[in-house]
Amino acid sequence: MSNFRLKNVREYKVGEVISGPTRPLTPDRIAWYSIGMLSGATGTRQEVQHNIHTDDEYAKSQGLPAAIADGMHSTNWLNSMMANTFGPHFIANGELRTKFIKPTYANVPITTKGKITNRVENSDGSIQLNLDVWTEDSSGLQLTVGEASVLITKEFGAL
Repeated sequence: MSNFRLKNVREYKVGEVISGPTRPLTPDRIAWYSIGMLSGATGTRQEVQHNIHTDDEYAKSQGLPAAIADGMHSTNWLNSMMANTFGPHFIANGELRTKFIKPTYANVPITTKGKITNRVENSDGSIQLNLDVWTEDSSGLQLTVGEASVLITKEFGAL
């Protein structure tokens, strides 16, 4: 995990905000995701389907201003932010739940963020962190929201 950057857990405080990179969901990335999911579901390589996720014109014909990314893109990026921040602690002992509240349009840069809402130091020395997580556009409008948790243990260091 090359981006793993867990600092000493004693430094993580309630109210602290973490963030991932700002980047757009490009039409190519959306198409690759569409092909991968459909190919995985059918067991054979599929072509890009024309739908509200992959075709601007089709999305406009359905009343949208542009193609929208599949919600799992933002969930995957939030998952990546958590894994890059908390490393093996999140991989082994983390949870993430998301809700898609606004469309994420193709080519609109989004940033993943999280805010620590609770911290519990357990008798075994482990620390449970709970976070509100979200993606936002450049104006700060939240697009995907959710909750995440991670149990930080001595097993993976940083205590």
